[in-house]
Amino acid sequence: MKSNKQRRAEIKAHRLERAARRVAEQRLSAGERPVAGAGLVVADTALLAAHNNTYGLLPTFYVDKAFTCRDCGAGEVWTAKQQKWWYEVALGNINSTAVRCRACRLARRALLRSGAAAAQEGGRA
Repeated sequence: MKSNKQRRAEIKAHRLERAARRVAEQRLSAGERPVAGAGLVVADTALLAAHNNTYGLLPTFYVDKAFTCRDCGAGEVWTAKQQKWWYEVALGNINSTAVRCRACRLARRALLRSGAAAAQEGGRA
């Protein structure tokens, strides 16, 4: 369970992220190009539309997103470049987001693999 202080920090980070996204959207609608290296990557909307069935709007760009790891509680950043890869190359669902840090993802994968291997061995006996 999170303390109020942790929850307030999460809410503040979320609000700052939303504000940055709004400013970037306003700049794009005004015809400005996003600044490279500023945590913004332009999205390929045609590719997103081809494999995402959603009623919501598809993003026109990706913004770095801060999140807290579900397992260890470490603060991480899901970069715009990683988001672009996830949504456009790996064809991940547009509604999915990062919830675990890299170390916890690797540990979880290893645990699942060892469990699957043990299940296969148990079935052969």
